[in-house]
Amino acid sequence: MKKLLSACLGTALLCSAALASNPEITETEPGTRVYCGDPAALVEDTDGDGEGDMVYLYVGHDTGDGGYYSMPDYLCYSTTDMVNWKYEGVPLRAGDFSWGSPKADDAWAGQVIKYNGKYYFYNCKNGSGISVAVADSPTGPFTDARNGVQLIDPNFTHGKVSWDDIDPTVWVENDENGVEHRYLMWGNSNLYLTELSEDMINLKDGSGGIRELTINGIPENSQYTEAPWIYRRPGDSRYYVFFASNWHEELSYAVSDNIWGPYEYAGLVMGVGASSDTNHPSIIDFKGQTYIIYHTGAQPKGNGHLRSVCVDRLYFDENGGVAQLEESSVGLDGQAVSLSLNGQKLTQVHMDNSFLPSAYPAGTTLKLGENGLYPNDSLWEITEGNGGVYIRSVNKMGYYVTEYRGMAKLHHDNDDSTASLNGRTFIPHEDGGLTAYESKSLPGKYLAADGYGNIILADEPAYFETTALAEQSLNVSLENGEITINGTNEPSAELIIVISVPDGTHIVYSKADGEGKFAYGFVPEVSGTYKITASGRVAEITVGGDGE
Repeated sequence: MKKLLSACLGTALLCSAALASNPEITETEPGTRVYCGDPAALVEDTDGDGEGDMVYLYVGHDTGDGGYYSMPDYLCYSTTDMVNWKYEGVPLRAGDFSWGSPKADDAWAGQVIKYNGKYYFYNCKNGSGISVAVADSPTGPFTDARNGVQLIDPNFTHGKVSWDDIDPTVWVENDENGVEHRYLMWGNSNLYLTELSEDMINLKDGSGGIRELTINGIPENSQYTEAPWIYRRPGDSRYYVFFASNWHEELSYAVSDNIWGPYEYAGLVMGVGASSDTNHPSIIDFKGQTYIIYHTGAQPKGNGHLRSVCVDRLYFDENGGVAQLEESSVGLDGQAVSLSLNGQKLTQVHMDNSFLPSAYPAGTTLKLGENGLYPNDSLWEITEGNGGVYIRSVNKMGYYVTEYRGMAKLHHDNDDSTASLNGRTFIPHEDGGLTAYESKSLPGKYLAADGYGNIILADEPAYFETTALAEQSLNVSLENGEITINGTNEPSAELIIVISVPDGTHIVYSKADGEGKFAYGFVPEVSGTYKITASGRVAEITVGGDGE
């Protein structure tokens, strides 16, 4: 563990915006906030060496008052490192299409794919169908490729809901015989698949080629909802479909040996969020890593209609299982910390993210003392702004330690007012490496604890110790015939340790404490080389005969 200086004023390297990784997409131009959702990423090889070196991200632009979707256009961003994003402008507008919904603010989810040197943008307008636009550049401008006629007309399908023709995802591949196939998948409540013609703007077999897909084994308390994304892991022949499940929406996935299915439900990827009722996955491989891009309502005033795009690493075990994640403010480059007073951690009183719309915006109280069942409730991210610092929850995105009606609470900034901004701003005062936090909205009041460990605002400062989580590591050693595996992991990821033993079997074990540390030991039964994988990190150790 390492200590983190906690006086952030004037400490740009410590508490700059770069340490507030998620949401990643927050602005168009510097100082101009933007809300957006339904991310879809395209990996591009710009130098022709066969390796992707640029990612283009396309998002739906949320512009309304938060009461419903108002999405006039799509926005495009680019990056070479998944952390620093460049705004590339508006490549396509809902009003560029004459078909379907007459409204010009229905730029719902889409995906861009490159094919034979051109870029094809498959998109939907509300529930009024799916079509495609084409461009010579990934940043557009895109133009309607079908002259005002939908590619998928709602009359082609008759699903459980009238808005079932939304959220297209596209996949192009060659089969084992070298024959190229171009697939289009989509759907809300029903999941559909068809093949595209070689021109990419027509259906190969017309509406008669559309098939509804089956996902077996979905738990009774879940269901396929929307937002499918097709993915295949390098070296893995199986098809993954990531999708939004339930309502409010979680993220789940299913796998199949055949793109036409049937698919087998494989598990939950990310639970329901704390600030958005929807979610939408985009999964890519880039520079040797797998990433999941999703959306939350984590910005001030954010909710399910004013969303924000986030990025995290996605991890697989050696059998191809996905490690379950929590949404995380830390993301790729943030820093999670714990705040301790008299040796006890500052912790949010646990609240489950609800499936009920009436439960939002939520909030909870604060206390001292870690919750062993929910250790991530004690993780915080400290960032600079408004003449002070913000203390925001790592796993309840959009929620901050806040002065609220004279009390200290974990509160969602859902109105973006000056009062809310000042309520979640604290002025740090450092003394001997410890920090007291004075409320900006109630000067002279400090975060403190009463005699029962409840966090209050008090007249006298209380000084907190700030401790940062250690860097990720994986260490393996052999002693007295036992292999010991230990290290540190991302705080919000469920850890999966995979042990490949010489006879080909695998042991899968999940273990991590609230500070991201893990330790596991086992006695090897045969000699040979043991390969250990933990969240993408790999170590090997050779064991002699009889485990010696």
